[in-house]
Amino acid sequence: MPYPPEHHEQVRVKILHSARRLFNRHGFNAVSIDDIMADAGLTRGSFYTYFESKSDLYAESVSRIVYEKTGEHAGGNGTVPQSPEAAAQIIRDYLSRRHFEDVEDCCPMIALPADISRTDQRVRQAFEAALKLMIDIFEQGLTRNTQDSRRRALAMSALCVGGMVLARSIEDIALADELRESAMAIALSLGQWRGNA
Repeated sequence: MPYPPEHHEQVRVKILHSARRLFNRHGFNAVSIDDIMADAGLTRGSFYTYFESKSDLYAESVSRIVYEKTGEHAGGNGTVPQSPEAAAQIIRDYLSRRHFEDVEDCCPMIALPADISRTDQRVRQAFEAALKLMIDIFEQGLTRNTQDSRRRALAMSALCVGGMVLARSIEDIALADELRESAMAIALSLGQWRGNA
């Protein structure tokens, strides 16, 4: 009996979720196609029915999570949020304790920076697209078309990704919380938005 038409997409999403969890937990280079397919409860042989390569899978998983998060902050319509409050909420969510503790479903820009320089062009392009989207969201939340707003949006992005990377890299949870909260406070102040973790 043939599978229903939506089966292919359901399996594809299952593979993407497994890949995101494993990439975030172990890094791009440490995870094999066999690992991803086993985690999804599938065999390696079916992988190429859904993706061209591991790099293709990573690129799609980065794009998918970025657009999922953008959709959440845009009220589900998938467009880039333009309000200052939407940009401020992304900073609060990104640097939150919840995001800090959610290693498996976090933003791939946190888990993979060290791997990016050693991966192929498609992976670097997906990472770059995710970063550019974050910068654009922050810039949209500021007064547009000024050099200063561009610089502030770049600094906010660096504070979000760098703050969380540092917080995740240490054992001292109190210091990790200080790092996240300080990065959040400075990022929000650059947008002249009110605080609150």
